[in-house]
Amino acid sequence: MTVVVRAYEESDHDDVRSMADRLTAGVAPWRDTEKVAGAVRSWVVSSIVAADGEDAAMFVADVSGVIAGFVSVTQQPHWSGEVDGYIGELVVRADHEGCGIGRTLVAAAERWARERGLARIRLATGAANQGALRLYDALGYEQEDVILSRAIES
Repeated sequence: MTVVVRAYEESDHDDVRSMADRLTAGVAPWRDTEKVAGAVRSWVVSSIVAADGEDAAMFVADVSGVIAGFVSVTQQPHWSGEVDGYIGELVVRADHEGCGIGRTLVAAAERWARERGLARIRLATGAANQGALRLYDALGYEQEDVILSRAIES
């Protein structure tokens, strides 16, 4: 299987949007599923729009004419004041998981950040998204911040 990673093109729009719901994996079970789905769809559209600028990009993995995944990357300030690369979304179609496409897309995002002189790249994923956590661990990503939440009884 040959994977070609290339910049997002307008003709990829429907394929990329059709994968948005995969971004709901690992979201906390107490979150409203309809609101979560709406939010991830909005993120993807925002990333598509941002990819036209200089401070963001979107790459797709093309496998024999099938868009098998995508990654979005931006420059984002860290709270320390440093500017990092930031992977906003990484999605691989279910029928292409385990083929190295996620690794290849992350490498494209890292290359984009490196070309801009950025020293680090960050991302966030759902705490229960074990597949993503395993991938990021295997790629050398380290836990930096942890977000905790608690229900407030009324």
